[in-house]
Amino acid sequence: MKHLLKEDFMTKNELIAAIADETGKTKADVSAILASLGATVAKTLKKGDDVTLGGIGKLSAAKREAREARNPSTGATIKVPAKTVVKFKVTKDLADAVA
Repeated sequence: MKHLLKEDFMTKNELIAAIADETGKTKADVSAILASLGATVAKTLKKGDDVTLGGIGKLSAAKREAREARNPSTGATIKVPAKTVVKFKVTKDLADAVA
């Protein structure tokens, strides 16, 4: 597995700066908007609804059943409890733009 270096991804502060530069908004405004987006998405997914981010993708909550798994270090069987996970499906336009 490749180790990620700083150059391999955009940090939150870099994202805020890029959006602020692109929109002419202040970094504080962009930061507040991103915080609100995160809270709104979490609230919506918790209700069981999907969130579509135009041009980016769709977030949805999915229930995972309880299951048994193996600890790779010891080989012991462990019980993994049921939980709700977030799934993301990228839009075709974004996938094509990156390809």
